[in-house]
This record gives sequence, C-alpha cells and structure tokens, in this order.
Amino acid sequence: MLIDRLKSAIPIIIVICLCFFLPFQYGRLLFLPVAALMLSLACHETFELLNPPHKKPLKILAIIFGLSLIVMNVLLMVYKRLGIPYIMVLESLMLVLVILAAFCICFKDAPTKENINGTLAAIGATVFIPWSLSFIPRLFYYSSDFFDTRPVIFFIILVTKIADTGAFAAGSWTAKRPGGNHKLIPLVSPKKSWEGLIGGTVASLVTGSLCFLYWPISTYYYPNTGFSIVEVYVIAILASVIGLLGDLAESALKRAADAKDSGNLPGIGGILDTLDSLIFVFPLAYIYIMAKILMKH
Repeated sequence: MLIDRLKSAIPIIIVICLCFFLPFQYGRLLFLPVAALMLSLACHETFELLNPPHKKPLKILAIIFGLSLIVMNVLLMVYKRLGIPYIMVLESLMLVLVILAAFCICFKDAPTKENINGTLAAIGATVFIPWSLSFIPRLFYYSSDFFDTRPVIFFIILVTKIADTGAFAAGSWTAKRPGGNHKLIPLVSPKKSWEGLIGGTVASLVTGSLCFLYWPISTYYYPNTGFSIVEVYVIAILASVIGLLGDLAESALKRAADAKDSGNLPGIGGILDTLDSLIFVFPLAYIYIMAKILMKH
C-alpha cells in the first residue's frame, strides 16, 4: 500500500514543488494549469459522490465557476488597477449567476423533493470545493516582482499535510496497541482517533518550528510582515484541527455515497482526498494574512 501511495503521491508532490520553487515567472505559469486541473478533478469527484439530478450540467457549472475564480486572480496580478474590492464584486456576481443557473437547470423537471435537494446540494458543493480552494490561487497570484507569497502558501500547505501524515502514523500505531485507540467520530470516519489528532498536531508544531528557525522566508509573505513564533504555533495547531475538519467533511460525503475513496488514484484515492484538509484552512489563512497586510497600511 505504501508503494502505491508513493507512486501516486511523488509525481504530484514534484509538480507542486516546481510551482512553488521555480523562478516566479515560470512558477506562476505552471501553477495555472496545475490549479485548474486539480480543481476540475476535485469538482468532478465531488459531483460523482453526490450524484444529484442533472449531475453533468451542474458539475460543468461548478467547474466553470472555479476556473473563472482562478482567471480573475490572474487578472488581478496582471492588471494592478483591479483591486480586491472589484474582485469581490465580480465573485459575488458570478456566485449569484451560478445559483440562478442551477435553479434554471432544476426547473427542467418537476419540483420534486429529490430534484430540489439535489440542486441545493450541488450549490453547496460549488461553494464547498471551487470557492474554498480558490483562496490558494488568490494568495498565489497576490505575489508580485517586489514580494512573493509562494513560500508562506507552501508553509501552510506543509504544516497541514504533515499534520495529516502525523495523524495517520500515530493513529495507525496506537490502533495496534492492546485496547486500540480512542475514536474521534466513528460514525463519520472510523479510523480517525484522538491519538491521531494529537500526533498530527505535534508533527505540525515540529514542522512549524523548523520552518521558523531554518526557513524563515516561509513565514514572511510581505515586506516587514511575517509570523511570530507564537503565530507559527497557533497556525500549526489550527492547521491540524481545521485540516482534520476538512478531512471529516469529505469523509462524511464519501460515507453518504458509500464510497471508500473519492477517485481511483492508487494509494491516495482521489484528488479530493488529497485536497480535503486544505478546504477550510485556506479561506481562514487568506483572511488572516490580508488582515495583517491591511493593518500594516
């Protein structure tokens, strides 16, 4: 199983690292197709799990919405006159249009409970996946020739995914001990445990400390604006806990669909299984970082 996991994970890790560590002009060019592909696959897997009425047009609608959000943030980087308020207005307009379009698709059939619930679920999935994940390219394309936000994005991804790995290792180890471990929410995810949460949090804290000491650029995202060691610890703890909530939300979706994985990638399941812990982390990270930047000005 570990070999299968590595076969699928290593190519993804290499491509993502290239996005973050290539010279800026090349990294941002590579990031665009990578982000578009991963978002599209995550939307596809989500709608396959939900399986609402009119699945295909609703899925296409969600993917178009997500891709439009990525393009808007590219435009924000290229045309500096497009400030964040303009982007927020455009985003709100697009979201309203998506909701209207979803109900227009729903109106093709009789307003049965299944049809209405499916449409509402599809709208929820459109917010849950493309809108939430769009905060990664928002931060990514907030970079410019004068400052580069990529290291801090990589730092947040790193502490979140290391928490995932630490939780998996600690949970697997404690499950084999006499009496097993203490289950967190067995009805949603039988393998998640309190021991895993603690192990993941410790792993995230250690990773955050090492980054702060030996890779300080990862905690500085704007001139004279960075995370203190206390903030690094708070971010590490929140990344572990909030990342787990994203994982549990996706687990609930899979359990409702009676599916083990979101996709068919050997060892890691699907793209949604890979991104789930980031879904709730990055909207909060974006809000916090933008608030700090605004307070500096």
